[in-house]
Amino acid sequence: MKRMLAVFRREFYGYFLTPVGYVVVGMFAVISGIAFTLSLIGYSKMSIAPTDYGYNTTPDLGETLLSPYLVFCGMLFMFLSPLLTMRMVAEEKNRGTMELLLTWPLRDRDIIFGKYLAGLAMLLVMLLIIGVHLSLLGSLAPIEPAVLVFGLLAVFLMGAAFISLGLFVSSLARNQVTSGTATFGLSLLFYVAGNLGAQLPDTNPAPAAWPEVLRAAAGHIYGLTRGLILELPVDTHAGEMALGVVYPGDIGYYVLFSAFFLFLTFRVFESRNWRG
Repeated sequence: MKRMLAVFRREFYGYFLTPVGYVVVGMFAVISGIAFTLSLIGYSKMSIAPTDYGYNTTPDLGETLLSPYLVFCGMLFMFLSPLLTMRMVAEEKNRGTMELLLTWPLRDRDIIFGKYLAGLAMLLVMLLIIGVHLSLLGSLAPIEPAVLVFGLLAVFLMGAAFISLGLFVSSLARNQVTSGTATFGLSLLFYVAGNLGAQLPDTNPAPAAWPEVLRAAAGHIYGLTRGLILELPVDTHAGEMALGVVYPGDIGYYVLFSAFFLFLTFRVFESRNWRG
C-alpha cells in the first residue's frame, strides 16, 4: 500500500508541477460553468412559459436540467481524460524513466493502481466544481439529496471509465501524442458506434428464404451484436442514475468497463516479461 501511495503522490503532484493539471481543471471549470448557466437559463424560460416548449405544466427539474447537465459533464471527460492519461505510461517510456521506475521495489499493481488513483483524484477535484454548481441549484430549488449523490456518482463512474481506457492506451503507446489521440479516438468510436447501433432494426434481418435453423442462429447472433453495440457508449447508463434512479446493472457496467481495461493494462505490463 505504501508503494502504491508513493506512485500516487508522484503522479498526482506531477499534474500540478506542469501546466497539464491547471489546464484540464480550468477547461472543465469554464465549459461546465457555461453548460450550467445555459441549462439554468433554458429551464427558467421553460418554467415561465411551459406551453411554448410543449409542456402542460412546469417541467421536471431533474429531467430537463439536472440529468442532461450531469451527463454532459461526464461526457466532457471523453475530451479531457486523454490529457490526464496520455502521460501516465507513455511519457515514462518516451523519457526513459519507465525502466528506472521498474527497477524500484514496485509491483505492477503498485504502478498501475497508483497511476489510476491519481487520475481518479483529479476527477474528484473536478467533481468539486460540479458540487458548487449543484449547491447553487439546491439553493434555488429543492432537490432530494439522493438525486445529488447519485448524480455525482454517475459523473464519477463515467470519468473513471474513460481514465481506465486512457491508462490502457497509454501503456501501449510510446509517446503522449499517440496516446492522447488514440484514447480520444476509441472513446469517440464507442460513442458513435452506439448511436449508429440505435438505428439498426430490432428484428431479425436474415432473409425469410433461409432455412429456419440458420435464420434463427443468424437472428440470435445479430441480437447479441446489436445489444453489445448499444451498450458501448459510456453515457448510456448515466441518464437515469443522474435522476437518482439506480439499477445494479448500470453500476455494474461502469465497474466492469473500468476493470476490463485495467485488466488489459496488467496484461500489457506482463508482456515485457514475455518479451524478455
